[in-house]
Amino acid sequence: MQGRHQPPTITLPTTTADPLRRTGAVTWIDGGQALVGRKTAGGWVDVATVHAEAPDDPRTYLARVAHEIGDADRVMIIGPDALRTELEREYVSIYRRPERLLDVAHVKTLTEDELIERLRDLG
Repeated sequence: MQGRHQPPTITLPTTTADPLRRTGAVTWIDGGQALVGRKTAGGWVDVATVHAEAPDDPRTYLARVAHEIGDADRVMIIGPDALRTELEREYVSIYRRPERLLDVAHVKTLTEDELIERLRDLG
């Protein structure tokens, strides 16, 4: 039987960013401050520092760090186990994307240069 078949419809993302380039974030957190490195789809790298202003209110600190991370495609959080886990939970409660979190081995300290190197390795 001959006939015409409609070609499949392809829906492209509505964003102007290259859909093949992922955004990413690498965060080092401890009780006093967090370093948040972000890579945009355009390849730009930015590092911000978030200070814990009120040590008696860790939820506010974690929420500020999670907002600084943003809605990245891939997120790596490094730091002491308990605090890292709390930040991962806060991130998921805000963005609802647990699959974006990457597992990493425990690291005691991380310099800004090492953070940027890990961020670039995200691809």
